[in-house]
Amino acid sequence: MKIDGLIQVAVALAFLAVGPGNLPKIIHAVRMAQIQLIQDSQASKWERAMLLHEH
Repeated sequence: MKIDGLIQVAVALAFLAVGPGNLPKIIHAVRMAQIQLIQDSQASKWERAMLLHEH
């Protein structure tokens, strides 16, 4: 899909979301997803690095 087609789809979805008054719910859902992404990407969640042992 070309970027022009993707933009048209995004605009259409935005208008569909705003029309019935769902914008506050959508904004809230996006913010919650952003918070979850930040929490999941914290270094404390990373696996420990594999270290090579010297013999």
